[in-house]
Amino acid sequence: MTMPAYRHPARRWPWLLWCALALCLCLTGVAQAAGQPAGDAFSFVVFGDTRGEPFLPGGAAQTEAMQKVLQHRFQQTGQLKFAEPGGELESVTLAGQHGQPGATLFYRHGWPWLATRGDQVIMRREGRAWVYRRVIAELQRGASDPAQGAQLALHTGDIELWGYQGKGLDESPGWQDFYDHFLAFLPQPRPGRPGLFFPTLGNHETWGDEEIHGLLSTLPYLQSLGLSRQRHIYALDAAGCRFIFLDSGGYKGNQEGWYSDSPNFAQQMQALTGWLQDAVDQKMRQVFVVYHKPSFCISGHGPLPQGHNPHPYLKPFAAKIPITVFNGHVHTTELYQVDGIRYLLLGAGGAPQVLEGQTPPAGYPQELYWRGGPRQEEYNYLVAQVEGNSLRLMLHRFRPGDPVHPFQKLELFK
Repeated sequence: MTMPAYRHPARRWPWLLWCALALCLCLTGVAQAAGQPAGDAFSFVVFGDTRGEPFLPGGAAQTEAMQKVLQHRFQQTGQLKFAEPGGELESVTLAGQHGQPGATLFYRHGWPWLATRGDQVIMRREGRAWVYRRVIAELQRGASDPAQGAQLALHTGDIELWGYQGKGLDESPGWQDFYDHFLAFLPQPRPGRPGLFFPTLGNHETWGDEEIHGLLSTLPYLQSLGLSRQRHIYALDAAGCRFIFLDSGGYKGNQEGWYSDSPNFAQQMQALTGWLQDAVDQKMRQVFVVYHKPSFCISGHGPLPQGHNPHPYLKPFAAKIPITVFNGHVHTTELYQVDGIRYLLLGAGGAPQVLEGQTPPAGYPQELYWRGGPRQEEYNYLVAQVEGNSLRLMLHRFRPGDPVHPFQKLELFK
C-alpha cells in the first residue's frame, strides 16, 4: 500500500490560503452580480395617520373654551357630557355633516379614547397604542440585532392634529403625547445615522403651524437632512436604498391637490427626478418615495388630481429601478400596482377611520387590499424587508372586531 506523500504543515498553508481566497472571490463575484455585498439584509417599518382629536382637559367650568376648540376643529360646537357637576368631560356629540351620521367622541383624562359614527367604531386610542408598541418593539430588536428587527421607521404624515392648541413641543399637547408614548421609547440610532424615525409632512403638520415649529422642535435631527421651515422635502440613503420625502401640502378652498409651496409642485418634481436619476446612476437597490396625499385611492378624499400627481414623474424610472410609494391622508389601507410601481396607502395608524370605499371609474387600477369587499376597523403597520435586490412587504394588523383572530400578519404583493 502506497502511503500519500507527507507535506509539512508550513508547506500546506499556501495551498489552503489560495483555496480560501478563491472561495472568497467566487462568493464576492456572486454578491457583486446581485448588485450588493453579501449579508446585507435590511428592514424598516412604515405607518401613518396617527393623529387623534382635540385634547380637552377640565370640567364643566371650561365649557366655553372647549366649544371654541370644537368650533375651530369641526366648524360646529358639540353636545358636552360631564361625569358630574365639576367633573371631567365624558363625551362630545357632533351633528352629522355632508350626509354622514353624527359622531361621538368619548373622553378620559382629557383625551379621546373612542370615537363612533352611527353604530360603527371609527377610532380607539388603544389601536394607536398597539401600533406604537409594535413599532417600538421592531426598532428595539433592530438595535440589538439588525438581522432580527427594523433599523428605521417611516411615517406617511399626520402625526399630530394641529398647531391651534400649541405649536412647539413645549406647548403642544399632541406633540407631547407623541413624544411620551412613542419617541421616548426608541433606542439610540446607530453611528452615522441621525435618527430612527423619518416622517413626511401631512396636512395636519402645517394646520395652524405653517412654519412647522412642532415637527422641527420634536425631531430636530431632520434639519441635518435638509428639512427646514422653507423646504419641506428631504432624502436619505440607507443600506443601498434611497428614501425620498415630499410635501403634498394642505388645502385651497377645501379642494384636494398638491398645494405645498415649500417648494411648489414643479420644484418638488424636479428634485424628485434628480434624486431618482442619481439612485439609478449609483445602481441603488430600491427607491422608496413617501408623500401624504395618495396618488391612487377610491375612498375618503380620493386621489390627487391630474396635474398634481407624481405618478407621471415616477413612471419613466420604473423600468430602471424598483420603486415603492407610501401614502396616507385617507384613513384606510389600499394597495395598487400601476406601471410597475407599488403604491401603498397606509392610513390606519390610529386616526378616525374611513370604512367605505366607492366604486372606481371604468379603467381605474384595481384596488388589491379590500378588493371590493366590506371594510372594517383596522390598525396596522408595515415591515419592509430588503434582501439582495428583492423586497418583501409584511403587513401586521389589529382588527378589534375579530375576537377569533384579532392579530394577523400577511404578505402584500406576494
